[in-house]
Amino acid sequence: MKESLSTRVASSLVGAALLLLVLWAGLPLLLPTLLFVLFLGTWEMQEMLRRKEVELNLLFLRVGGVVMLLFSLPQLYWHYPQVPWREVALGVVLLGAFSYELLHGANIPRFAFSLMAFLYLPWTLGYALLLRYSPDGTSGLWTLTLPIVASFATDIGAYFVGRRFGRRKLAPEISPGKTVEGSFGGILVSFLALLLYTSLVREAFPFGFLELLLFSLLLSLAAQLGDLTESMFKRYCGVKDSGSFLPGHGGLLDRIDSLLFTLPLTYYLAVIFT
Repeated sequence: MKESLSTRVASSLVGAALLLLVLWAGLPLLLPTLLFVLFLGTWEMQEMLRRKEVELNLLFLRVGGVVMLLFSLPQLYWHYPQVPWREVALGVVLLGAFSYELLHGANIPRFAFSLMAFLYLPWTLGYALLLRYSPDGTSGLWTLTLPIVASFATDIGAYFVGRRFGRRKLAPEISPGKTVEGSFGGILVSFLALLLYTSLVREAFPFGFLELLLFSLLLSLAAQLGDLTESMFKRYCGVKDSGSFLPGHGGLLDRIDSLLFTLPLTYYLAVIFT
């Protein structure tokens, strides 16, 4: 147990240091990192679903994911803001996926599961690029940290409050360890963390207290929904972790499941608030 805890702490510190470096550097490191997450994450999904004899179209997921990331580059939106680049990319990718099935067996279950996986991972990753440069390359650094702070704080709050006060099961058929009390703890800790963070870094959230309260509530709920969605996938596939990439933490998808829901929500909230 001590060895497991020390492994988790050590890998968390290394991961946090690398994450800060990637966020600070911006596009030169962020884009390669997202490509790495795309390829490893799709591989983890394939391995999980293979246990249920479900086949994924990895070509669709990875090539389509690269297209989606390239169409999420902020330079496109700066020079041609009237073009809905991500919607264009989604249309192109879907046409390619339909064409693939017409030529290779018309496997409808493969298409359906691949489309679900595409919306779950490749589609959401592009929002990290958009947030990093919203509204510009300087302030975008702080904008992108908001869903990260909210997601991590929600996970920590839900875990410790749930362990101490948890009584009522939140989703017993999907994740028996999560409780209603833990969920409220996650919401509270997320709000406190964002309140402290935005007090120290005013550029991160140039709005008022009520906006922050709504922002933190929605992000915490999205983070918990992302966590439960990943748990649903794992329970369906009969696995405990999505992989073994991170020592003591399981797979990559286990670590970013909350972010996959908070990244797009943060982008749209930022658009609404501004």
